[in-house]
Amino acid sequence: MKKIPQLPVEQPSDESQIDDSTDKSVKGSTDPAAQMRSTASAAGTVSGGKMKKGVSRNQLKRNARQRVLQALYQWEFSGSDASAVRNEFLKEQDMSRVDVDYFTELYNGISKDPDAVDGAMQDALDRPIADLDPIERAVLRICVYELQNRLDIPLRVVINEGIEITKRFGADQGHKYINGVLDKLAERLRPHESRG
Repeated sequence: MKKIPQLPVEQPSDESQIDDSTDKSVKGSTDPAAQMRSTASAAGTVSGGKMKKGVSRNQLKRNARQRVLQALYQWEFSGSDASAVRNEFLKEQDMSRVDVDYFTELYNGISKDPDAVDGAMQDALDRPIADLDPIERAVLRICVYELQNRLDIPLRVVINEGIEITKRFGADQGHKYINGVLDKLAERLRPHESRG
């Protein structure tokens, strides 16, 4: 299986802020793997549902989303079986700063039926899904899954996480596209929250 380099997970010094210490020379790169390698490390872990000191539950979920992004990217470009990619990540990637249960839920939910996720977003896109940048496609799949299946996560959190992950790993202006698509999807998938 073709491996994508490990994505270090982050821990901002202030939980309300994203660590923007990504090497700016890599940011403009079109190589998502290079961008993923350049992120800052985090501290903390979840074990048996318990958090280690210093890492919030929100940060652990953000790290899970970043790992899912990388796993979806690897799955798409390796041609490997989805479960093989998941198992490889769980075995070989540093998952100590990741909400592993959430990683598994997101990855399995998306990879088991990507057509259902893609179908939910197609009307909000200005081009076929296959023409999307691979990072943007993966981010949108994560967000659509959360909008449809994780009603406990507020709409504004789903949109913000999608935008921030795209700022970090996507094309320079990709976050603006993600924001526009998610705004359209919010009206359809979460109409009560989008009006509030």
